[in-house]
Amino acid sequence: MPDKNISSICVKDAMVKKVISVEENTPLIKAAKLIMSHNFDGVPVVDGNNKLVGILTEYDLIEKSSSIHLPTFQKILENLNVFKQDSSNFQKEVKEVTALKVKDVMNSDPLTLRPEDSFDTMLNAFREHHRVNPIPVIDKNKKVVGVVSRFDVLKPIKN
Repeated sequence: MPDKNISSICVKDAMVKKVISVEENTPLIKAAKLIMSHNFDGVPVVDGNNKLVGILTEYDLIEKSSSIHLPTFQKILENLNVFKQDSSNFQKEVKEVTALKVKDVMNSDPLTLRPEDSFDTMLNAFREHHRVNPIPVIDKNKKVVGVVSRFDVLKPIKN
């Protein structure tokens, strides 16, 4: 059992403070590459003032758009030059996919936490919302100050 009293732990003790985020008008291809290259489950979507406007997750990429299936999307990115020579119809489909922006598939009403929320509140958020990961942490002005993932919930327990 850890020395630290779990009841004294807040979200700010478990969250990651260095947040990688995207904006609404970021091309979906760029955002998907970011998620894949960092092995993230998702990224907060912010405006020019770092205020949260949504979240983009792997789930959003796979489920919310019939045009997107992440493994297929990755294969298209890898073989784009070959496909460009194959058919004009496929080029049209690729053009439609490449025109998509983060705002086209993001969740614009994400679950959030506050830095001062308790460990139990954080734990319950993940229990009650199975598909949610990560959860943006915002201040009173909706500015993103961190993110917390299922993995981060375990950090205070093992320390």
